[in-house]
Amino acid sequence: MIQSPYLLFLGDAPDIATAKTAAGIRQWRGELCAGQLRLPGCRVDLGLPDLTPREAASRGIKTLIIGIANDGGFIAPQWVPTIVEALEAGLDVASGLHEPLAGVPETVRGGAAHGPSS
Repeated sequence: MIQSPYLLFLGDAPDIATAKTAAGIRQWRGELCAGQLRLPGCRVDLGLPDLTPREAASRGIKTLIIGIANDGGFIAPQWVPTIVEALEAGLDVASGLHEPLAGVPETVRGGAAHGPSS
């Protein structure tokens, strides 16, 4: 079970098609969505408050959901610091990408130090 409420990670998504996971969650389970996290260059806005991981945790948000899908389904290197920051803030991290979070050493270390991720 993915704990709600959610912080939807939009990363540096250039368009809504790239952010289809987050957009679908926002549309169909909007009551569970409490914020969005966008990196510089992100062109998608789901109409949620822009929050850092620490701000999200202080508002009671439980899980950062990686809501974008790039070609190849990998965790882009520029996303890693933000994912680690979320783990350090005490958020769970959920990802449906082809590359598991366990395949990124920094997230493994952050998860071991601060709690589970999926």
